[in-house]
Amino acid sequence: MSCEMSTSSSLSRVIQSLNARLYRGKHIDSKDTILIVGSPRSGTTWVMNILSTLSGYTYVFEPLNPIWFPESFEIGFRSRTYIPPDSTWPQGQQYLEYIFEGKSARLPIKDNPLADVLQGFSPSTFIKYLFNDKLIVKSVNMNRMLPWVARQFRLRGIVCIVRHPCAVVASQLKTGLCGYHTTTPPYIDVFPTKATLLDEVKEIDGLSTNVINVVNAVSTQEEILAAVWCLDNYNVLSHPTSNRWNLVVYEHLLRQKDGLERLFSTLGQRTVPSMGFHRYRKPSVVTTKESKWDLRRPDCHLSQWKTSLSEKQIERILRIVSAFDIRLYSHDVEPNDTAFKA
Repeated sequence: MSCEMSTSSSLSRVIQSLNARLYRGKHIDSKDTILIVGSPRSGTTWVMNILSTLSGYTYVFEPLNPIWFPESFEIGFRSRTYIPPDSTWPQGQQYLEYIFEGKSARLPIKDNPLADVLQGFSPSTFIKYLFNDKLIVKSVNMNRMLPWVARQFRLRGIVCIVRHPCAVVASQLKTGLCGYHTTTPPYIDVFPTKATLLDEVKEIDGLSTNVINVVNAVSTQEEILAAVWCLDNYNVLSHPTSNRWNLVVYEHLLRQKDGLERLFSTLGQRTVPSMGFHRYRKPSVVTTKESKWDLRRPDCHLSQWKTSLSEKQIERILRIVSAFDIRLYSHDVEPNDTAFKA
């Protein structure tokens, strides 16, 4: 077993070294870079795959995941990092500048190097990866620093995905993927604890006494994950979005094909590439087997959380969301359009 692990690690290092060399040969301008953010299991990979059909684009996957980018944790980033909009953090800014310019790029290799690499590449995406010199950066860990990122960098566009909290929490409970890692190597995936949540709440400005009291009272895993979802999306939904980022509602994008045209138009693209429509209908590689089938049937896909969560779990999640004064979501599978417009 140890021999197999050693071989796997050696192969990973070789592949990552070749990848770094490839990116050093590219000339990526951050003004062309597109950033995609959202809570884990919100559809960020799906949207990344769709937008990567833009001419000249390839992508970097999860630059704040310490498994692939350990230097991100070494300089001070964490699974959820809150940065006030007017903060000054030269190290963090330089790190993200390297990411947005492709100077720091890694492939998402975990266990089996060849299998992990092949899973993410079709022939067309491999060609894009080799020759394209514009970048999409996808992250499930940047929501809470988004106002700061938007002020620090001039990117082509920032796309923020928001999805029903019950759907997000249900998927996180099922997959165990909620964007949290241990703070020391080997940086394994973990669920956030109440202690973690309480530490994060102390960092964020402007939370009401009611919110703090509700968070102090959480006890179940779904309540903790619901509070994490709220903290992830609090800044996104409460700050003005004009000229800063484009908010994409997962449910709207899935149901309304003209939402695909709006998504591309926010990036200055008049038409949707033909391959974009193909990717729109195709589940991402991180989609569960059940969801891959249901994704072709929007009604089934969007209501999946109603069967995977108990009624008590749903009530607990929505109670936490309501405490944060987020009025967009209820027992309905789709968000309140009137609240979104307001």
